[in-house]
Amino acid sequence: MANFFEEADISASKKRILDSALVLFVEKGFFNTSIPDLVAHSGVSTGSIYHAFKDKEHLAMTLMDLLLAKIEADQASLLATYSDCWQRYYHLAKWLFEMTEQFPHVMQFILYARHREFMPSIQPLCSSKPFMTLRGVLEEGQQSGQIRAMDLMVASSIAYGSILRLIQLHLDGLAPESLNEHLDELTRAAWRAIKAD
Repeated sequence: MANFFEEADISASKKRILDSALVLFVEKGFFNTSIPDLVAHSGVSTGSIYHAFKDKEHLAMTLMDLLLAKIEADQASLLATYSDCWQRYYHLAKWLFEMTEQFPHVMQFILYARHREFMPSIQPLCSSKPFMTLRGVLEEGQQSGQIRAMDLMVASSIAYGSILRLIQLHLDGLAPESLNEHLDELTRAAWRAIKAD
């Protein structure tokens, strides 16, 4: 399985701990994952885990911060490549599908974990920068006249709701084929619903 944190500027042992935490928090849940579970899965000693992260809550917060930072960087790189709203939307959808297939635990953690139960101070994910970036593409499209005037939350639900739903179906094993098989049909249908006449 690919390591989402491979390029992060942190020690190899922290990468192993974070990757193990990501897998175990998804598969067992945050509260059912113990430090001995993390030791067994990562191969990193108990002392090293506590030295790197003072406790499991700090580990979860660091995990979320690094996930969001990597996602933000990936989005920024993609958006710098395209200036047209349709192209940005299409390639963001493609990127979401590819990330789901390459790093399913990342998407499961983002979409399924009840983050506020174990990180009560975290803002809702739909208010985080990556989700705001997705909406920002549509807002820019409205300002440029490519997307018709409508409530931005409604436009976002139309544009990304079906994409995220298909991702959930794929993660649940109900849509096992490659997500990219549906990319063109799904994005074009959503685009027709929001584009300016």
